[in-house]
Amino acid sequence: MTTHWTRLGAITTIIGAALIGPAFSQDAKPQYGGELVLTGQLDKTMFPGRNTDAGGMDVYLNSCETLVELTPQSEIRPVLAESWTTSEDKKTVTFKLRQGVTFHDGTPFNAEAVAFVFDEAIAKKFLYVSLLEGLQKVVADSEYQASFRLAAPSAALINNLAYRTMCIFSPAAYKAKGEEGLGSNIIGTGPFIQTEYAKGEYALFKKNDKYWQKGKPYLDSIRILFVPDITTRLAMLESGEVDRIAGVPNFDIPRVAKDKNIALRTMPSLQQHYVVINNTVKPLDDPKVRQALNYAVDKAGIVQSVFAGIGATLSQAPTLSPGVFGFADMREPGQATIFPFDIAKAKALLKEAGYEDKGDGLKDAQGKQLSLKLYGRKAGVGDYEIAQLVKTFLEKIGVKVELTVLESATFSAALSVGPKDAKYDLAILSWTVPTADPDEPMMYMTHTKAWKPAGANRMFFSNPETDRLAEEAHVESDPVKRAAIVKQWMAALLKLAPVIYLPTVNLTDATRTYVHGGVYYPANVYDGSFAWIDQAERKKQGISR
Repeated sequence: MTTHWTRLGAITTIIGAALIGPAFSQDAKPQYGGELVLTGQLDKTMFPGRNTDAGGMDVYLNSCETLVELTPQSEIRPVLAESWTTSEDKKTVTFKLRQGVTFHDGTPFNAEAVAFVFDEAIAKKFLYVSLLEGLQKVVADSEYQASFRLAAPSAALINNLAYRTMCIFSPAAYKAKGEEGLGSNIIGTGPFIQTEYAKGEYALFKKNDKYWQKGKPYLDSIRILFVPDITTRLAMLESGEVDRIAGVPNFDIPRVAKDKNIALRTMPSLQQHYVVINNTVKPLDDPKVRQALNYAVDKAGIVQSVFAGIGATLSQAPTLSPGVFGFADMREPGQATIFPFDIAKAKALLKEAGYEDKGDGLKDAQGKQLSLKLYGRKAGVGDYEIAQLVKTFLEKIGVKVELTVLESATFSAALSVGPKDAKYDLAILSWTVPTADPDEPMMYMTHTKAWKPAGANRMFFSNPETDRLAEEAHVESDPVKRAAIVKQWMAALLKLAPVIYLPTVNLTDATRTYVHGGVYYPANVYDGSFAWIDQAERKKQGISR
């Protein structure tokens, strides 16, 4: 069966972004020229195999393309692949590749390049390798045909290949420079060629004049300035120093919405805040203690005080949000969220786990105070404020909390180590589901094989039942059966509480109104590859850079 376009369920309703302020033009003819200046955050390497953060994708997607992509209309469409077929036993997926494409270093894009990238991902255990579970090897059948050979059918393979981090980089450049070299100079087939990079400062991408999509891109260049602080980002946008930012502070939205030169957009997302719980540390290895911490946190209070009541919504299920395949509302009847705020229940669970507060702190039977180290940072919308509130909530049940606020890159490094090197008990983070498929959270975020530093399981959570369910969903091709497995997995997470589940974010970005054509995805990734600038409008706004 040949497939060009694949529908992915109900995410369309998610992507229906609400526009506040001047509307983006839909009918104007694109103009060539100009530099688009964005703000971003790159705390790690630029090499896709070692950085799966949304901030990293925002950077390398300008140069490095995938075989397929997920559109804002929730469809899978070909990019470097033209089409694909699946064998009758569903163990071989064969891709017909696009011809006439070259990498930025002049070497050809072909089946050998595709086979090299994915075989290297398996051999060197790239961060996303758990999403390729069951992939035995990729074979170059001919110059422009590559076959993915699987040990068992993979229900999520095509969706996972739309994950930006699985982009096809130049094998020749990789062999010459290694991961470290591509980590500061990514070389793919994309519409822009990376020409400059200053760690912690900026990355510059120049137009690829030999790009395979004729007539594109429109811009001469894209410059990404690395600015962690969202207040600084907003000031730079309002002054005209940059053209677009993500993460407008919610309390500033009413004021920014009055600026006729700025288009403000907000939409529900697939991004959920959470508190990492180090499951290897006592007594956090006890599910009752982890459940208690969940009940002790007032999520509705966070929505109001951190997100002004509009920047986030209460979560309805662990990890998954509406729009992700298999999502089901897992709230108890009559409750507004999972783990609703309930101090009495939290204390009762802690007592069952052997901890009680008699007015002098939460202590075990031997009189040892429960003290936890909480890591936070001043980066994304609300991260620091949430950390402060979580500390306050936990102290109300007698837990002593030591909050450490780290610089963004240091925080990222501290959360990227294995269990023996991890120094945190708790940490404030968020996760998203960029392919709108549950395979990533099941195989990459919570599976035992995905413990850091290999995957994204920073909790070091391990449970045979959730691992089994994840592996079953990974190969189950019947959507009804697969959705039922996903629901069982979510139910198990509610019992095991590997993290403290926090609200789901509403994404907000703000763009100067002369910028058109950029795409903001609910996974908090912005693609400005085919954006363009209305030069007359830009001049009218007094922007001369």
